[in-house]
Amino acid sequence: MRLKEALLRDWRRESFDEIDSYLLRAVGGKRPETVPAPLDAVYDRAERRRVAHLLHGDQDFDRFEGLEAARRFAAVTDAHQLAAWQEITAAFDAAGIAVAGNKGPFLGALLDRPAGRMPVTTDLDLLVAEEQVAAAVAVLESLGYIRGLNIQDHAFVRMSSRSVRELEQEQGSFGQLAPMCRLLKLPELDDMQPGIERWLPDRKIVWTSAGIRSVLSVDLHFDLGHRSASGVAYPIPAAELLRDAVTVRHRGAELRTLDADTMTWLLCYRAYLDTAVFGERRFKPFADAAELIRARGRAGAAWDTATDRYPHIAGPVARTLRFLTDECGADLGGPVPTPVPDADEPPAPPAPRSAHIVVCHGWGSRERSAPWVAELRSQLAAADVTVEESAPFRDVTDPLTVGAAVAELRERAHAVRTRSPGTAVGFVGVSLGSTVALAAALADPSPDFLVAVSPVVDPVAESTGDDGGWSFLGSAVSPAFAEDLTACSPGRRLDRVGCPVLVLHGGQDNERRTHDAHLLAAGAAARDGRSARQEFPAGNHTLDNAPVGAAAAVSTWLDRLGLVALRSGNRS
Repeated sequence: MRLKEALLRDWRRESFDEIDSYLLRAVGGKRPETVPAPLDAVYDRAERRRVAHLLHGDQDFDRFEGLEAARRFAAVTDAHQLAAWQEITAAFDAAGIAVAGNKGPFLGALLDRPAGRMPVTTDLDLLVAEEQVAAAVAVLESLGYIRGLNIQDHAFVRMSSRSVRELEQEQGSFGQLAPMCRLLKLPELDDMQPGIERWLPDRKIVWTSAGIRSVLSVDLHFDLGHRSASGVAYPIPAAELLRDAVTVRHRGAELRTLDADTMTWLLCYRAYLDTAVFGERRFKPFADAAELIRARGRAGAAWDTATDRYPHIAGPVARTLRFLTDECGADLGGPVPTPVPDADEPPAPPAPRSAHIVVCHGWGSRERSAPWVAELRSQLAAADVTVEESAPFRDVTDPLTVGAAVAELRERAHAVRTRSPGTAVGFVGVSLGSTVALAAALADPSPDFLVAVSPVVDPVAESTGDDGGWSFLGSAVSPAFAEDLTACSPGRRLDRVGCPVLVLHGGQDNERRTHDAHLLAAGAAARDGRSARQEFPAGNHTLDNAPVGAAAAVSTWLDRLGLVALRSGNRS
């Protein structure tokens, strides 16, 4: 696939316009003299494309507040990254683990970038041999890093103040951001709260009462190749790249990294994959490759050796180079190879659709009362997903009937589909709200997906036998409510649910909820292989004590379904 076609595919509500054209020319080192839009609009787009650092040196942006905030944050975090690298490499050396870095500060070292012109990132990409990954993880844990939870192909999620508090208060309760991470305190930036919130909204940065907090993420890579859609593996073992690692002195630190030629072809290879295969919409990999070629050149012999060793990189590298010259206007100092078809070029995945989620709360719960729903809304904020809430049973003295709640849920779904054709609509039901969601899913049209949290599958089976008595409710209900609940119970009709289902439940909930969770999940999985179940061993009935994990479970599942694109907005 041509990279321009991949970049233009499914911009959804965001068109590829003159600002993107301006930024692509900046990627090629040929930024036009005229800025095509107000400075804040250009900066915001550049930040989303992860190339705001390319605006440094433009006289129009000399004193622009957004760029000043990014410059200051990048300089501070770069110092923290260098200190972390020195600590990690000392520990790895002591344990006999070979390691080198890629991209980020390591690319900055090869380019000798000034601290104030570094891209904003809090990630360290480290290469280790596959057989040493377990030992490397153990060493990082001894340094206070935490293993990532719910990692699905690096589908990073945004932080929230709640997740920061959990990390500070209970080591091990956090970890959805990367395979390994550690809290990063940034007192140097405590005076920057308004600027950070305005100019760096999608980064792993939060302001707490104790000051600015972020997360230092460490990705351990043991293979930098890829696997095609047909399942064919195209490896690039880290162990082989480590053999040719070089040491670069940078700001008083010695950094082991890939040599310039290796990092360049690897950047070109990954730029193609990220865009054409994985559906990313970032310009940064192209910018990094172009800048490295302009600064260090392109050694033909070294590239020939790489393509001989890894033939599968030839097509992606050639496509990236052609894109840099044709679309970005880059002068690469030599002829560009003609792209040839790959032997097993993986097709691009279906473009994610916009999505709309309706959350139906349970007995006695109100809208915006669930921490995990707030966390879910935060995680999906940049992924074109709307999350709305319904609380039909908030007044337990006069609740809406289940039948009326089902009708309301379906009316909301119908309104979304009428207003925005093509939008994926899903229901999330919590406790008794799951009864509503399941009942609403039984009729056509079915929702596109359904999430059941601590599901109540068959309320009739849980009647205490007393008038208005139900074991899962904390109070008696009217005869009319009880009759309606009996009539609407999904019970034995679960095989009619025609969409993928994600079941979440807490290990501290009662046996009946655990039984229903397993029952619903087993039936859903038998009907639709995309269905899944996840238990949170320490989770309570509504999972309010596991907000980050519960929200991440929903986000990553929707990502796997192809309904949201977390990676494109949440990696540095």
